[in-house]
Amino acid sequence: MPRPARRRRIDAPATKKLGTFLRHLARTGSVAFAAERAGLSRNTLYRRRRTDPVFAAGWADAIGSAVDRLHGEAMRRSVSGNGRAAFRRGRRLSAIRDYDSGLLIRLLRLHWPATYGRALRHD
Repeated sequence: MPRPARRRRIDAPATKKLGTFLRHLARTGSVAFAAERAGLSRNTLYRRRRTDPVFAAGWADAIGSAVDRLHGEAMRRSVSGNGRAAFRRGRRLSAIRDYDSGLLIRLLRLHWPATYGRALRHD
């Protein structure tokens, strides 16, 4: 009786796919999105990160880039605001700029916790 063919496990995605994954991860910060765009399994990627220190360093750099982009966008939204159109009875009146004060406060707490952090409660 012939032996069933062994299923080969492929843990070595092509370098091009790994580069695509890291590029999308740096742009979005989403492992799921980047894995889908690269055509790779998240499990394969997490396993590769555990076993390959070079890939793990690239992953950390990509996450750092994504965090920097998110921080820049949060700063822009809190300081410059977001524009939106104002309508009345179906007619556009003007543009309104919305500012996110809560976002600004959270950014200040992040960067200067001693000054903008929440006061400790003494019971």
